[in-house]
Amino acid sequence: MKVLIIDDEESIRFSLKISLEKLGFDSLVAETGEKGLELFKIHSPKLAIVDIKLPGIDGIEVLKRIRKLDPDCIVIMITYLSEVKLAVKSIKIGAYDYFMKPFSLAEITNTVKRAAKYIEKKKELDRLNYELRFIGESSSINSIKDTIKVISNLEMSTHILIQGESGTGKEVVAKLIHEKMGKDKAFVPLNCSAIPKNLQESELFGYEKGAFTGADEKKEGLISKSDGGILFLDEIGDMDLSLQAKLLRALQEKKYRPVGSLKEEDFDTTVIAATNKDLKEEINKGNFRDDLYYRLNVIPIYVPPLRERKRDIPLLISSFLKEYNLKLNKEIKKIDKEAMDMLLNYDWPGNVRELKNVIERIAIFNEDNIIHVKDLPNEIKSYFYEEKKKLSPLEIAELKVILHSLEKYGWNISKVSEELNISRQTIRRKMEKYDLKK
Repeated sequence: MKVLIIDDEESIRFSLKISLEKLGFDSLVAETGEKGLELFKIHSPKLAIVDIKLPGIDGIEVLKRIRKLDPDCIVIMITYLSEVKLAVKSIKIGAYDYFMKPFSLAEITNTVKRAAKYIEKKKELDRLNYELRFIGESSSINSIKDTIKVISNLEMSTHILIQGESGTGKEVVAKLIHEKMGKDKAFVPLNCSAIPKNLQESELFGYEKGAFTGADEKKEGLISKSDGGILFLDEIGDMDLSLQAKLLRALQEKKYRPVGSLKEEDFDTTVIAATNKDLKEEINKGNFRDDLYYRLNVIPIYVPPLRERKRDIPLLISSFLKEYNLKLNKEIKKIDKEAMDMLLNYDWPGNVRELKNVIERIAIFNEDNIIHVKDLPNEIKSYFYEEKKKLSPLEIAELKVILHSLEKYGWNISKVSEELNISRQTIRRKMEKYDLKK
C-alpha cells in the first residue's frame, strides 16, 4: 500500500519513510503541499501523512484538496503543540488522526497499520456491497437482470417504472441501471414522499431569485442536475397531482421552466420512477394521472416480494453474513437446519430489508458462530409454530405468551412457571405441544 508523506523537515520525512518501508509500505515523500498534491494525483495513495505547517499551501488546504480528490483517502496530520487548534480543525474536516511533534515513531506507525487494516476492510466491504446489489437466481430476478442489460446498451434516454413492495430493492435496481449505463453519468434522486408537496416543484425544476418569499438566490433544480444522466423519482405515487401534469409536459417536450422564470430550458434525461403503490388503483382513485403512468411505463420492472422468490433466501443470508462477519469481526458460518427452515418458511412482510435487519441483529448477539432457533426473533418462531401446527386463535395467543416468557428468562422453566403461575410440568407439556425448543 502506498503512503504519501508531506513534511518540510527532511529528518521527519526520512524517519517516517524508513519506518514505514520496514513494515512493507511503499512511501512517497514531498517537502511542500504543491509537490505532495502532484504525487497524489499521479499515484493515488490511500494513506497520507501531512504536516499542518508547510511552505506555500498549508496542511489544512492539502487535506481539503485530498478529500476532494479522494474522499476515502485516510489522512493523518502532524503538527506542533502551538497549532493544536488547527489539528482539531483538521479532524472536523475529515482527518483520521493527528500527532504532536516530537512524536513517537512507534505510535504513528501503529496508527498507520490500524488505518491500513481499516482500508483493506472497507475495500472488502465495498466489494461485498457491490455483490449484494441484486442477489438471486430465481427466474424473476434473472429477468430483471436481463432487462437491465438491455437498458444499459441503449444509446438514447428512456423512461422506466419500477414497482414492488417496500423493502424489495427498487432503489437497488435503479442504482444498478445507473452503474451499467456508466458511473460518469449523473444519478439524481428525489424522494417524493419525503418532501412537502408545496416544495416538490421548486426542488424538481429549480427557481429564479425572487420567485417566492425566501427565494434569495437562484437555485438549480434536480431535473437540470440530471441532464444527460438519470433522474430517480422515488415514491412517485406521492407526487402532487398538479406537479404530475408539469412533469408530464416536461417529459413529452424535453423542456422545463424553473419557478419564476419566463424561459424554458432543454434537458435530456432518463427518468426512473419507483413506487410501492398500485398506480392503476391510484389512477382509479383519482390520485395519479393515467397519461403520466403510460409515459413513465415505457420499460416496466416489477420487483417481486421475497415470499415469491424464497429460493434466493439462502443466497441472501450467506451474503449478509459475509458482510456482518467483516463489520463485526465474527465468523458465523453455519445455520442449523431447523433455523433455516424457519427462515425459509417465514413470509417476510418487510422483504429483503427485513431479512438483512434480522441477520444483522442475529450477528450482533451470536456468540458460538452457528445460528440456532434460539437466535431467531420471536415473530419468526411464532409464525413458524403457528403455520406448522395450524393452531386456533386461542392456542396462538397461548403460544406467544409462553414463548415470550421463555425468551425473557433465558428458557428457565422455573422462572416462567413462577411468572405465569403455571406448574413446570404444564410448561413442559405446552413446550412439547408447540414444539418449542431453545
